[in-house]
Amino acid sequence: MGRDMSEDRDAIVDTLRGRVLRGLQAGTLAAGDRLPSARALASEFGVDHRLLVASYKVLEVERLVELRPRGGVYVLARASSEDGLPPLPESWLVDVLVQGLGRELPGPELHEWLRRCVETLRLRAVVIAETEDQGSGLCRELCDDFGFESDSVLAGTLRDPEVIPLAIRRADLLLTTGANAELVRALGREHRKAVTIIEVRPELRGGEWSLLLRRPVYAVVATPEFGAMLLTFFAHLPGIDNLRIIVHGRDDLSDIPEGAPTYVTQRVRADLGGVRIPGRVLPSARTISTESARELFAFVVRANIEAMSRAAR
Repeated sequence: MGRDMSEDRDAIVDTLRGRVLRGLQAGTLAAGDRLPSARALASEFGVDHRLLVASYKVLEVERLVELRPRGGVYVLARASSEDGLPPLPESWLVDVLVQGLGRELPGPELHEWLRRCVETLRLRAVVIAETEDQGSGLCRELCDDFGFESDSVLAGTLRDPEVIPLAIRRADLLLTTGANAELVRALGREHRKAVTIIEVRPELRGGEWSLLLRRPVYAVVATPEFGAMLLTFFAHLPGIDNLRIIVHGRDDLSDIPEGAPTYVTQRVRADLGGVRIPGRVLPSARTISTESARELFAFVVRANIEAMSRAAR
């Protein structure tokens, strides 16, 4: 059975929305900037350009873009928050409240149920990572976006089965990327832990960094290994020669030009404290894909609902 066209449109809308919002946040887009046309994006997404037009129209309803007849698509000028992001669309919030009402959850009570579904338990997650940069970044994301208490363990330290860190024994969930999937699944079976293999957002190495790499971009990392990972990850992008790796503690931060777009890993941010970097530091990017986020939220909600049910008995 063929894929529903509305599913294709929704996926494209999610991608374009994220591209615009993160562009606004990073400063690579501003109100009034012209966006690629539907025909220009058709080959990238592998769909008929009319589906891109329909997707842009959804973003127009959300008041994120403006479609000008025979004039193109533009980022809409509108009020924004301190971090540069526009407010949530009213229609989306209304839909959430209406769906809650359909499940006998009155609007004034919905927020309490949402809170209890993510905060009844304080869940612990451990990231098994290749480098300190990767581990720190994913830990921040797990804490900020999903509410986990999180620690990271380097995969290279787990080769000895006799030495298992306390963090893993105490964890509710083990997470890693595809490179260490086999190792972490084995750990999960041995220690009876849930396991999630995180996929990276495809858009991270698509539209977002394609915009950034139109000019020199500096990446300040804690280890040369993570710098090499970034160069490999973005190797296919036009402008990859514009990605300049700065290893904190080895290279001179003053080599970064004043105001240049600068990505700083979470590990380096912690080390720097209040030390100023000459470049314009980019907001931390979300790396976890929508599919992996759904899996993580499913784990969180299921664990919290089970805890609420036990408390009610």
